[in-house]
This record gives sequence, C-alpha cells and structure tokens, in this order.
Amino acid sequence: MAEIRIEPATAPDFGALCRLLEAAKLPTEDLDAGRLDGFLIARLNAAVIGSVGIKRYGDVGLLRSLVVADAARDRGLGGRLTAAAEALAVQLRIRSLYLLTTTAGAYFEKRGYWITARADAPPSITGTPQFSGLCPSSSTFMSKTL
Repeated sequence: MAEIRIEPATAPDFGALCRLLEAAKLPTEDLDAGRLDGFLIARLNAAVIGSVGIKRYGDVGLLRSLVVADAARDRGLGGRLTAAAEALAVQLRIRSLYLLTTTAGAYFEKRGYWITARADAPPSITGTPQFSGLCPSSSTFMSKTL
C-alpha cells in the first residue's frame, strides 16, 4: 500500500493545488505558482490529495487552505496536515496562529483553536486578503497559541 507523504508544495504542484482548493470552494486568487512558501501538500503516489498553508507575519501566522480530497477523507489526513502546519509554524517562530472558516469551526475547536473576536485580530492579520475580503465577513475567526 502506498504511503501518504506530507511535503512542501513546489511550483509544479500549483495546478493540482488550485484544482483541489477550487473543488472545496476555497480561494485561490491570491496564490502565485512561484511563491508557495509555507504550503504543504499531501501526496499519494503522484496525486495531490490534501493541502494546508501557513503565511507568516512576524510572530503570528495565518493558517489557510486546509483541504482534503473527497476520496481521501475520514482517514485522519486533515489532522496530520494541521499538525504538520503547526510544526512548521513553530519552526518559523510563530507564536499564534489565526484562521477564518465558514464550515470547519467545530473541527478546529477540537484541535485547540478558539473563536476570537475579529476586533482582537492583530493588524498583520487584518491586513491579509483573506481577512479583508477573500473570506466572507460571516466567517468564524479563530486562534491558537503555539
């Protein structure tokens, strides 16, 4: 049986990553094929079956684009991707992670994130495209101290 590998995304992964995000109705407008720093992908053989991204802003970060392909769900891959993203954040000396979600609030609460008032967001997070418009204002804003 083939093993699922979690590894940094590279430029050749861009198309597959965008298709995966678009299938999950997640934003891709701010992605750049040449700048996938902080993105991790889950790969089964050659197929990209999951993704998560970390965008660093000093000692805070934005966790974004956690997605698992429909055919790979319910196997713990989302948890593995989240843990890998948090480990990457620690390596990057990020002390707090923030995220916006319309559908996965309960999922992230189980992983130690808590609902945070948008007014309490650090300026570096409020200035992100996700906070200022890519994600709807009805999104749940959450955070976790690492």
